[in-house]
Amino acid sequence: MSKEAFKKFVREKPELSQLVLKGSTTWQKLYETYDLYGENATVWQEMLSSPSSSHSKTSLSSFSVLMELVKNIDLHTLQKGITGLQKAIGILQELSNKEEKTPSPYEERPIHKYYED
Repeated sequence: MSKEAFKKFVREKPELSQLVLKGSTTWQKLYETYDLYGENATVWQEMLSSPSSSHSKTSLSSFSVLMELVKNIDLHTLQKGITGLQKAIGILQELSNKEEKTPSPYEERPIHKYYED
């Protein structure tokens, strides 16, 4: 089976691309299944009739897609990344705001100055 035939098959069944976008499967697995079983296998019916694909058919609004993305975010990793960025920005600010302080010129003290006790 050729790649072009697989691409045509996927264009005819957009539910397959939704499965990949949701993370249920990968393009590689779909292609291997297509290569092994062909277009008319019952595997495709099972895959397309799964609850996850019927859910994606009914709720494809942008808000639900956004909520799915938010659910998959690891907050601990995100917090570590933000903390690292804050540190880097702080260092850059220190370097850019740091003005070279010129030392005050040396003033000699009087040699014969007496201090009262």
